[in-house]
Amino acid sequence: MTIIEKEAIIDRSKEVIWDILADYGNIQKFNPNIKSSHCTSQIANGLGATRQCELKPIGVIQERIIRWVEGRSYTVEIYQGEKVPPFQECIATLSVERLEAGQTLVRFVIQYDLKYGFLGKAMDNIMVRSQFTTAAETLLAGLKGYAEEPMRSRA
Repeated sequence: MTIIEKEAIIDRSKEVIWDILADYGNIQKFNPNIKSSHCTSQIANGLGATRQCELKPIGVIQERIIRWVEGRSYTVEIYQGEKVPPFQECIATLSVERLEAGQTLVRFVIQYDLKYGFLGKAMDNIMVRSQFTTAAETLLAGLKGYAEEPMRSRA
């Protein structure tokens, strides 16, 4: 299993960051890797909520929340995808932790296995791991920029 972990310190309170992350169907607001997203379940967030994300430049994934700790973290599973790497399993966790002076540590961890044994491992080493590392960094940079916008400083 490949595990990629990235962190960012954001100059906003944990509550502000959690409110942004808990708006589960609207990840495209802060994630530059996502062209569009929307909830596909009757519940907007929490355990069992689902969403569809159209990726940039191509691809579509279906995700569901498999773990939810209110105000702290959630884990999603990609359970279906088109024009994406051939996942055997893929889960990602976003978590928030209060720091000093109104700052928040946001951690993103993605874990995945690709299908096709040796061929899947080769694909991971050649391109998938670097693409996912860049995507994780872009997600956190996008969240930081979105959360630190002046309008949100009053929240």
